[in-house]
Parts: sequence; C-alpha cells; structure tokens
Amino acid sequence: MNRVIVVPSIQRNPGRHRGPISSEHWNNFQEQVVHDITNLCNSVNLLYNNLSKASSVYDNELLYLKQQVRALQNQKLYIEKLSIDNRNIVARYVDIADSKGIPFPNNLDDRHSSMLNLQYGEITLPVTAIENKFYVNSLSSGAVITPVDLVVTVSGTFDKLDGNGLANYEKGGRVLPGDPVQAFNGNNQSYWIRKVVFPIDSPVDEVECELIVTIPESSSSEANTVEIVPFPNGTMDLMELATSTDLTENYVRISSFTPINNVTNKRYHFPSIAVDKIKLRIRQRNWVEEDGKKVFYYGLQELGLKLIDYDRSYTRGALFGSNNSFILKIDAPEGYTFNSIYRIDPDPNFLLEDFSNRHIHVRINTSEDYAIGNIWDSNTMYSPQQLDNPIAANSSSSLYAFVEMNYVSESGGSISPFEVGTTPYVRGIGIAYTLNRG
Repeated sequence: MNRVIVVPSIQRNPGRHRGPISSEHWNNFQEQVVHDITNLCNSVNLLYNNLSKASSVYDNELLYLKQQVRALQNQKLYIEKLSIDNRNIVARYVDIADSKGIPFPNNLDDRHSSMLNLQYGEITLPVTAIENKFYVNSLSSGAVITPVDLVVTVSGTFDKLDGNGLANYEKGGRVLPGDPVQAFNGNNQSYWIRKVVFPIDSPVDEVECELIVTIPESSSSEANTVEIVPFPNGTMDLMELATSTDLTENYVRISSFTPINNVTNKRYHFPSIAVDKIKLRIRQRNWVEEDGKKVFYYGLQELGLKLIDYDRSYTRGALFGSNNSFILKIDAPEGYTFNSIYRIDPDPNFLLEDFSNRHIHVRINTSEDYAIGNIWDSNTMYSPQQLDNPIAANSSSSLYAFVEMNYVSESGGSISPFEVGTTPYVRGIGIAYTLNRG
C-alpha cells in the first residue's frame, strides 16, 4: 500500500483589478508556503532517519552473514585438514556461481572463450545473437519497450490436473495482485510481487498461483531458452513450467523441468520450438507477520523467453583454446597437496554421454600448461569411481581442468543430459580426493 506523506494544495487569491494587494492574502500565502516546507522537511528527515536505521540493520545483518560464511568455510577447511590425519577421502563441489578459479585461455584465442553467466551459475558456448520475446530495446533511446499485446493473466484458481479439479489455492486470503508486467521488462530492479493476506490464526500454510503469458504477435514464436528470476529468491517453489505451440490450452512441460522447492535463478535450455503461450505455477510456503496478519509474498523479478544462437564452430583434435573453452583451477588447502582423486562428478553429468560423441571434453592436469602433467582425460578414460581405482595427483598443489565445449548437433547417447539442438553447459564439478602435507 502506498502511503501519502505530503498532499499539496493550491488556493487561488487573485489580485483585485487596479486595486491594492491584500496583505491578509499575502500573509496567508506565506504561512501556507512555510507550513508546506516545514512538512516536507519533517518528512525528508523522517525518511532519512528510517533509511539510516534500515541501512544500519542491513549492514549488520550482512556482516553477520559474511561472518557465518567465513566460519563455515573455515570449518570446512578444518575438517578437510583433519581428514588427512585420518586418511579419509575429502569431497568438494566447485560451483560455477563463484568465478574464482575460472580463467579463460585468452592468451591463445580470445574469440573462443566460453560464456560465463554468474546470474544463472553456468558456462555455455559463446552467444552470437539473442532475441527477447517479451521486450525490445529502442534503437534511438535504448529504452526498454514492452509490446502492448503482451498478455499476462494470474489466478489463484486453476486445475492442477491431479484429479481434484478446479480449486482456489488462495482461498480465504485478501489478494493484492501487483503488476505482473514488471516481470517482463528485462530489468531485475523491478518486481512483480503478489501479496496474500490472512488472519494471523488462519491454518493456511501455503498459497499457489498460476501465471499464463501470451507471446506478443510482434515476436517470432521460435524460442529455446526460459530464464526465471524468482521473488523472493530462494524461498519460493516452482511447481510447473510448460509451453503451448498455439493459443489453446495444450501445454507440454519443458523436457528438462522438474518441480523445485526454494528455487533460485534458473535457466532452461531446449531445442528451438514454437511458443505461443507459456504457463508457470509458483507456490509460497513461507509467510511473515505484518500488522497482526499472516502475509505471503511471492512473484518474479524476471521471466525471460528467448531465442539464443550459439557459436557452433568446433575442430576435433585442435589445440586447446582453438575451440570454445575455459579452465577450472582447483587449489589444495594451503600447506597441502593432492594425493589421489577418487571421484569426478560434473554437473550436469556429461560423462553419461558416449565416448565417441561427447560434447564436453575435460582434461585434468597438474600443470597450467595444457601439454604437461595430464592425469585424466574424459574422452579416453573412465572416471575413477567407475574403475574403482583412484587417479594419482602426483602431490600437486593445484589441479587444472581444461574444458572444451561443442554444440549438440547430434545425440550423445540415450542418457546424455543434453538435447540435440542445444548448447552444452557446466554448472559445477564435484571431486573427492585425499591430501598430503605439503
């Protein structure tokens, strides 16, 4: 709810024709101006004080969170070091959401650096062109323009097709719908926030709504990527994501989608298809108490539907860096070296692809020189857990994963994580190992 701080008003007191100016009117005008200025100053001071308090709270909370993250990192490092004395295997997941330790082979060929996207925590092939379906940028001003025929409908009453029929999943709540168009402008600084208010003693413990978007006629119907930035990030559930190739209700779930609790920024890749409508269902199980009420907030910062074209160049057997590539550096704890590697678990698991047609090639070396110290090659060697035989890491203080990527123009096998007609992508890699004292 928008609260009005100052309401300006004007009272006209015209001067008499060829007559003297009334001192009473002049004095009243000055008093009114002084009164308005005083109110404005008080409001500004109040807002400043509230912002200062909020900033102080956020700074302290952020400091606390940083301290907790640092404490967890130190605790993990301690457990890792302690495992050495007990000769235990240590596990680590290297997340692409952290760009630390992800250099690109720019000294070889800057044109073939794979694309790192920290917002979605993944590395893909370089992008050559992007067509947004929900907005365009003005060529003259650069401003974001949302087509007038973008149709967005949101309802808490829908059929989940689970046998329960049509039901209201916000029943009993007072709904403040917000402006869904705020989630379709390419600006993550604007939000679509749906608010549902219940009495504090209400037994309702979750709400759910369905959002259906009709693609503007000015956009081509071909798309191959859906991007979702939820609000609130990490505390909302994504229950359904489906598309329709026409304006009917014949929705088909996106092949790589499964329901996600507490969803964070997410991107889905699929072969180019015609999309005339897209359907999402979102659920909120977390609520806050406001003014003695139980309040649920959920919505989106951004929903993107795009047609993205990727660089498809690839030369088999070429020198590293000539194809689209990147390097992942993994350091041992200070004062220690890697002894043996027991597991390698990429995300997604591209090791499920056939040896003869893999779209991600990983070579792990103990040297930052690609030609020196190779200990494992995904194109010619099974993972250590498949062979039940660890890989000797030769007491190296750092491991270098040299990664090449190749557009999925043909199938990598029946259990490949990548569909034909998409870019391969990497979100992270898990590795289990033992350490030596350096």
